[in-house]
Amino acid sequence: MKNPLQKYHHIDHTADLGIKAFGDTLAELFENAAFGLFDSITNLEKVRPNSECSVEVQASDREALLVNWLSELNYLFLTRKELFKSFQVKEIDDEHLTATVEGEQLNLDRHEIYTEIKAVTYHKLYVKESDQGWEAQVIFDL
Repeated sequence: MKNPLQKYHHIDHTADLGIKAFGDTLAELFENAAFGLFDSITNLEKVRPNSECSVEVQASDREALLVNWLSELNYLFLTRKELFKSFQVKEIDDEHLTATVEGEQLNLDRHEIYTEIKAVTYHKLYVKESDQGWEAQVIFDL
C-alpha cells in the first residue's frame, strides 16, 4: 500500500539497487521515479535547482519509456556531471515523454555521491495502474 506522500521507496535486491515509485498520474510516476534515481545517487537536500534542461525520450512501450527516461537522466549525470532534483513531465503517453528538469553541476565540496548507477535495467521492471494510482518498479545496475 502506498503512503499518499511517498514518492518512492527502495526495495531489496542482491548486488543492485531497486526502487518502487508511485504517482497519482503517469506523469507523476515518472517524475517520482526520476527523483528516486537521483535521491539514490546523492543527498538532494544539498542540490540547488539553478539550471534547467529539456529532455525528450521515445520508446516502444511504457516500460521502455521509463527505462529510456531514467537512462537519459543518468547519462546527463555521468557525462555532464549534472545533479537533478526537480522534474516536470510536460507531455507523456505510452511511447513519448517531454520534460523539464532542474538541478546544478556536481560540486564535490557540497555533494556526496552515494553510488554510481551504471545502467537502468529491464530486470523485474513493471509500470502498472491500480485503484491506488500508478506504480513502477525498476532495478539499477551498480
